Amino acid sequence: MIVHDVFLPAPLLVVSSGIMVMLGATAWRRSVGRSFLCAMGILLLAIMVVGHHAGTVPDHGDSLFVQDRWTAYTAILTMFSTICIMLMSWRDDGIMRADEYALLLMLGTLGALAMVFSANYMPFFVGLEILGVSIMGLVTFGHRAVPGHEAAMKYLILSGVSSAILLFGIGLAYGVTGSLRFMPPIAAGGVSAALPPAATIMILVGMFFKLSAVPFHMWLPDVMEGAPVPVAAFVAVVSKIAIFSPLVRYFGTENQPPFLNDILCGVIILTIMGGNLMALRQADFIRLMAYSSIAHMGYLLIAFMCPGRLQSGAITVYLAAYTASTLGVFAVMDAFATPGGPDGRVIAQWKGVFSSHPFVGAVMSFMLLSLAGIPPGIGFFAKFGIAAVGVAHQRDLLLCFLIIGSIIGLYYYLNIVRTMMVTPSLPSRPLNRHVRPELMALVIVLGMIVVIGGLFPARAIHPLLPAATVPSETRDGITH
Repeated sequence: MIVHDVFLPAPLLVVSSGIMVMLGATAWRRSVGRSFLCAMGILLLAIMVVGHHAGTVPDHGDSLFVQDRWTAYTAILTMFSTICIMLMSWRDDGIMRADEYALLLMLGTLGALAMVFSANYMPFFVGLEILGVSIMGLVTFGHRAVPGHEAAMKYLILSGVSSAILLFGIGLAYGVTGSLRFMPPIAAGGVSAALPPAATIMILVGMFFKLSAVPFHMWLPDVMEGAPVPVAAFVAVVSKIAIFSPLVRYFGTENQPPFLNDILCGVIILTIMGGNLMALRQADFIRLMAYSSIAHMGYLLIAFMCPGRLQSGAITVYLAAYTASTLGVFAVMDAFATPGGPDGRVIAQWKGVFSSHPFVGAVMSFMLLSLAGIPPGIGFFAKFGIAAVGVAHQRDLLLCFLIIGSIIGLYYYLNIVRTMMVTPSLPSRPLNRHVRPELMALVIVLGMIVVIGGLFPARAIHPLLPAATVPSETRDGITH
């Protein structure tokens, strides 16, 4: 596979320049509509220039960024997700109507793109902190001031701890390799036998904090619960893509040493079982989706443990399925929330939706079935791909927990569908009947992606595979 080291990828240049334009326009005259339209235009332009190279590799030192098919795919997925979240955020009730909100979303996307394209610890860590700062600001937006401030404070503390661990690991990695090039320090030789494993473990622990893998997951449910619905979607989707992309590139393409293999297997099992079992107890829809996100990261980590040609297809399809299905759930929840009334956060509020809003019930059911891995959603083929990779690499124990976790997940996903079919005993305030056209279009598009990807998987998935190949081999930080 050909990898291009570039001075600055074109999408990063477009997004960073666009943020400066938005800042200048806001300083001149505030306009929420102009900020949102400008932000979406910048992201569409950045998607169009993915694959173009901006600048050349410096004559000395390592390149800061790398661009190939894998980074292009995850960058497109990141920017598409942000566009969807911006469409969710344009509300008539004034919750998100602020120029700073669009700027923070763009800033978080810039940080995510820096992480996706990074070939060096410096831009990776800077992008990670930019993303974290923007999430802290976004969580406090909206009328839920007290929960938002509490969630932001929890994220600040735990994010600081995880960043400190990650930075300490990066320092050890630099001492081991003598370079800030993003590569597994475990491959280095000629140094103390304890340093490479210590550096590798600390870097992975820092990444697992950001990925919310168990037992480093404590922050995610509280942060998502305290955040507005679109921001919860941003945390559940964009931040996960941003951290998983470099994680797979630089740690998922090597045959891991035995001690690290055992640690990773333990984290995967805890993540799958912890996410699914905790989701069973939730009456809050947002918290349930948070624990669902944790479980899905566990499924993805199974493919992370299985390097090879099958890995690229499985991860590519699963990321697309998870992104479309999760965004679809949050889009439906946001579209049919009643201003000043039910916001869809409590599962009990969805009683009788099938009788009062058949379209809402049908779309939400398709999204949940896709997350559960049931046809006709694209999630079925995504989970099948993960299982196929596990079988090929004889990960029998992990496959057993994949099956157990999927069965548990089937219960709480279908429980929401059952709730929507139940007729409420007492009349309740209905969900919103007047949906904004752009948000209705978003719900339909995401629903079509999920359903068409499940009914016609070959046609829907095949175009993604050649454009999203995960590097098959990494030696000394050079991908072949």
